[in-house]
Amino acid sequence: MRTKGENSVQFDGLYNFRDIGGFKTNEGRRMKKGILFRSDELSRLTQNDIEVFDQLKIKLICDLRTEQEQKSKPSKLNSENGVQVINISIQDKSQEFTHFEFFKFLVCKSNSINFEQLMKDMYHSMAFINNSKINEIITLLSQQNNIPALIHCTGGKDRTGFISAIIQLLVGVPYKIVMEEYLFSNDLIAPKMKKIEKMIKWMSLFQLSTERVKPILEVRQEYLEDVYNEIIIQYGDIETYLCKACKIQKRSLSDLKNLLLE
Repeated sequence: MRTKGENSVQFDGLYNFRDIGGFKTNEGRRMKKGILFRSDELSRLTQNDIEVFDQLKIKLICDLRTEQEQKSKPSKLNSENGVQVINISIQDKSQEFTHFEFFKFLVCKSNSINFEQLMKDMYHSMAFINNSKINEIITLLSQQNNIPALIHCTGGKDRTGFISAIIQLLVGVPYKIVMEEYLFSNDLIAPKMKKIEKMIKWMSLFQLSTERVKPILEVRQEYLEDVYNEIIIQYGDIETYLCKACKIQKRSLSDLKNLLLE
C-alpha cells in the first residue's frame, strides 16, 4: 500500500492532489511521473499553492465539474496563470442541483434515497453514457502540447478517480494497483468528508444517519469494480472499450501511451 506522502504534492488548499504515475505496468515498463495529476477542486488555493503549481508546469486542466459546481466554487487557476482550462462535465444535467434544490431533495426524500444505488448509477452513467466526454478528455491528454496536465472534479474521488483508473489500466498498470490507488482517496478525503457529512445531516434536518450517508462520502471497491467488470464483459479490455464505446482514435490511444510510459 502507498503512504500518504508518496506521489503527493503538499498544498494548503487541496486535500486530494497527487501524481497518477510512478507505477510499474504488466509489461515491465513504468508510468512516468510529472505528466498527469489528479485533484479536488481549485477554489481554495493560496498564493503559495499557485507558486507550487507553477513549478509543476501544468499546461492543461480538465475540470470535470458541472456548470453549477464551477459557478459555486470558481477555480483559482485560469488562462491568466498560463494554464488552459477545459470544462468537460461528465455528469448528466439532471444530476445538477442548486443548494436549495439539494436541501429540498434531502428533506422530502431522505427516507427513500438509496445512496449506494445513487453512486452505482452515477458510475454506470460515467462509463456508458458520458462516452463522448471520455473521448474529449483522452484525446486532449494524448496531445504532447497539453501535458503536463491535471484532471479534477469537486472531491477528486469519483469522476476523477474513474478517469484516472481508466488511463492507468489503459497503459497496463495492474488492476490490483489501480484499485488500491483509487481507494487511496479515502485516506486523503476523510477529514473533509466529516465536515460534508455534518452538513448533509443538517440539510436533511437530521433525518439521515451516518451509515445512510456514508456511500456518497467515500469511494468503494464495488463502485469501480462493477463498471470495470461490465466493460470487460462487453468489450474484452479497456483499449477496445475506449475505441468502440468512446470512439477514440487508436492513434490517440497510442500517442497517450507513448507520452505516459517510459
